[in-house]
Amino acid sequence: MKIAWIFTLWMLLVSMTVAQTVPTYRLGPDDILRIQVYDENQVVAVVPIGSDGNLTAPFVGTVRAEGLTVAELEAELAKRYEKELRIRNPKVSVTVERFRAIRATVVGLVNRPGIFDVRPTDTVVDLLGYAQGAIFNGERVGDTKRATLRRKGSEEVIPIDLDAMIRFGDMSQDYNLQDGDVLTIPEDTARRVTVFGSVNRLGAFPFSEGMTLADAIALASGEIQYRGNLKGIVIARKNPARPGEFTRITVNFNRFLRNADSTQNPRLVPGDIIYVPESGELDLNRLNQIINSVANGLFILDRFGLRIFG
Repeated sequence: MKIAWIFTLWMLLVSMTVAQTVPTYRLGPDDILRIQVYDENQVVAVVPIGSDGNLTAPFVGTVRAEGLTVAELEAELAKRYEKELRIRNPKVSVTVERFRAIRATVVGLVNRPGIFDVRPTDTVVDLLGYAQGAIFNGERVGDTKRATLRRKGSEEVIPIDLDAMIRFGDMSQDYNLQDGDVLTIPEDTARRVTVFGSVNRLGAFPFSEGMTLADAIALASGEIQYRGNLKGIVIARKNPARPGEFTRITVNFNRFLRNADSTQNPRLVPGDIIYVPESGELDLNRLNQIINSVANGLFILDRFGLRIFG
């Protein structure tokens, strides 16, 4: 099961996340910190950052912490301890005992969309794991190659190829989460095959590896009895060398059904458009109009009463 394999990998990546402070993480109210100075046993405390962005450090009082990284706060405290306690070259350690709660959202074709409480150490892959992965079933498919991330207060949409993370280990886009992040998994409309004509269920269906013409016709609930011309099925296939052009493959599907002629049950590729004509002559004008409409991304063909992605 493809979805089970992908989700297992996602969860494995999630489990490998190291629960440590992110170097670029900016401290804020409600973070709880442990402060200590090596070789100075009396200088140790666990303190919260208040709503005003300040904390009370042992022996030196109020220190501004909001907006600083852990390393920057350590440097600031080192200056204070050297000046006020006369400690020579103090080695200050600051660790985050508990991160403040932040929230991020997942929308689109995932198994569990919603708003999640996350940690600043969590990443995009972690967030997708909380949403239990992208949908992959017989009806709809989440497009993990074209996910997007939007930051709170920003109009910028960051493209993210989750598929590259999972399949090739490219974690360059596995950003750390920020409060208010929105991860969107769109529907994969490219990896589909479209079936029209004299079939019982017109429309676009998810493509799967090894898919054949018989599989596509089955998803379309078969031809309309006594009307479908199975001897003249046409597969329109994009010409990769000439964008916008299609190669037509004519198939006598009856030979496959009656004589098990596998040459008449070809394998499909993503983007194939399958047209089952009515008995009689093939209406090439109608076929051309359908191909052009699908290629141009039209959603409803009122003229023919067809719904492509509806």
